[in-house]
Amino acid sequence: MQDSTKPKQDVSKISTDLKSLRLKANYGATLGVKKLLTLVTVGKPKKQIFFRTHSADEMTFDVMLLELKESRESYVVMPDVAQVVSELVRPVRLHSAIDRENNLFLIPVPLPGENGTRNPWHDSLADALEHAKLKWIRITANMHAGGYDVWGAAVDLPEPEWPADDIEKLVEVAFRGKIITSLDHPVIQTLLGKI
Repeated sequence: MQDSTKPKQDVSKISTDLKSLRLKANYGATLGVKKLLTLVTVGKPKKQIFFRTHSADEMTFDVMLLELKESRESYVVMPDVAQVVSELVRPVRLHSAIDRENNLFLIPVPLPGENGTRNPWHDSLADALEHAKLKWIRITANMHAGGYDVWGAAVDLPEPEWPADDIEKLVEVAFRGKIITSLDHPVIQTLLGKI
């Protein structure tokens, strides 16, 4: 038996009220909070991640990079130190990138060698990053073709919200504690067999 003493709720009123509870995409800005730049990763994006690269040339940074595959660590090496371990480092261009969750990362792309050529995989990656300046993409390795397949988002997604930080700040955060400035650095000493 239904209780006739309780007032009936207006269902349309409830759904209208629920809509007013929904947060806007930029809700943090209205609360007076701002995400601090404390984490910038280095590497290629995972194949399921859509990302964009910054379109400004000044948001790239050329460095000598030492990649230790076993520990999955990357170090920026000063050019004079890099000469001593030249077979272990390579010149790369770091590209500023951002994913749909506004996570910043740097994508290293090896620069052409002294003869002006580079590995087809590296050319393919560089081409993909050019596409990412204009559109949200994701990339997957195509072993048969020897390069990356580029997948564009099916709909027009909102433009990325780039922070005001410059490339130097991104590099500083990404390589905090991983910038090698002298031959006395423990990583270099280990690679030279001195410790």
